[in-house]
Amino acid sequence: MEMALILNIQVYLCMLFAFLHTEGTNNKNINAVIINNFLRQPGWNNINDVELVKYWGKNYELKNLFIKPVTLYNCDNCIRQATIFLGCSYVHDLNLMILSLNKFHEHCTYLLISGDDSAHNCIVTLLTKIIEIVPMAKYMKGALYAIEKYHTIPLNIQKRTRFILSNLLTNIQEDETLFSTLRTSSDSIKDALKTIANTLFDWRYELDEDKSFCHLKNLDFNLLWNLWNAEFITLKYQGKYQELFNFLSDKIRNLILNTFMKKYIELGFKFDKYTSQTFLPTLPLTNVKQDIAQTSSKNYIQNTNEVHAQEEIQQHEKQEDIRQENVNCELKDDSVELIEYHKGMEPFNKYL
Repeated sequence: MEMALILNIQVYLCMLFAFLHTEGTNNKNINAVIINNFLRQPGWNNINDVELVKYWGKNYELKNLFIKPVTLYNCDNCIRQATIFLGCSYVHDLNLMILSLNKFHEHCTYLLISGDDSAHNCIVTLLTKIIEIVPMAKYMKGALYAIEKYHTIPLNIQKRTRFILSNLLTNIQEDETLFSTLRTSSDSIKDALKTIANTLFDWRYELDEDKSFCHLKNLDFNLLWNLWNAEFITLKYQGKYQELFNFLSDKIRNLILNTFMKKYIELGFKFDKYTSQTFLPTLPLTNVKQDIAQTSSKNYIQNTNEVHAQEEIQQHEKQEDIRQENVNCELKDDSVELIEYHKGMEPFNKYL
């Protein structure tokens, strides 16, 4: 009898704790208003590359996220769906960028093996493109964290639950130092290509882990590559020839800017340059807000252009220095010992 009483008390206590826990996880009205406004941003029309997402064993379609208004009772569920939907859309874009970088890498390798003198320029351009993805990764991570901030139990503070893209986006930002150092190191071209290949492989592995959340629309990269190749051939036929790696460089840059505009700016995210934090919009989008978004986009593009301009100036100055050194060498009568490197084993920084 006493044992039964104790068991009943334990059952009642468990029911009470479960009830209190359920009641205590409701969100706040102010957060519901913010999330409701966020889900009305025009940028959600651009999330058209995700069929559905998987969350706690259930499948969710994006259209169902907008049927009912957000309340304090369904706010957490809407937040988690919004985070995963946007994360899956980022998975789609990052997958496209990484596949493009792999093609880029293959082309540089081909130039090196074939003994083409433009191999070093190809690798320098490839490194530049990889480094340009780093700011995009920062914006993506900031956007996902900005949404989760309003959840009663944000994913980014949970250690046992995988936060979509958190590992990959962190790794991309941390790898910036590696690639920046690689551009000025004394590694051989082959070593540089190997490092790039290994890093891209690691990125793909992390990306495949995050795909478990997503059912993406079919991405036929081979079809896209054929379209790019056809465009490249057409431009060449029109007399607008450029190296293939420069053509790929432009395509990857367009992918980055397109993602930033459609899935960051048009979703209303705001970036505080003083704290380097991303915030959700707290008011409905107005013409003023649109002007701010357009200005932010222009600043992003302008900053990217300035980076390109500075790199071109530095490259030009280095080439001038090299030419001057060659002239000085020709004027000297003293004989010097020339070091002959095997093809593909030249110090990488000789091209910088």
